[in-house]
Amino acid sequence: MKKLALILTTLVLLGAMVASAFAADTTVKGYLVDRACAFDDGNKPGFGAKHSKGCLQMPDCEKSGYAVLTEDKKVIVFDFSGNQQARKFIAALTKKNDIRVTVTGTLNGDEIKVSKIELQ
Repeated sequence: MKKLALILTTLVLLGAMVASAFAADTTVKGYLVDRACAFDDGNKPGFGAKHSKGCLQMPDCEKSGYAVLTEDKKVIVFDFSGNQQARKFIAALTKKNDIRVTVTGTLNGDEIKVSKIELQ
């Protein structure tokens, strides 16, 4: 019985590893926003285009983490590494608002494990 449980556990772990190894990258397009503002104001007309670099760099907004606000008002939040990438990306921006991005990574529900952030 113990051998069967061990074999089943091993098979489940191997299956999970294989599935994650073949997880396809997804591309998400929209506005780069911070989570605090996106959840408070993301449904307001024109919010994404008006959201500014200055707001993205405010301590409370930066602390909340970053996301992409899609055209259909869905908020796709970044993973920890994605938030670090976003900070560097924002610091290098010359654009002040209307920050449209293409984010590539592995999507898991409403969170993306970010591999790349680019301006559209």
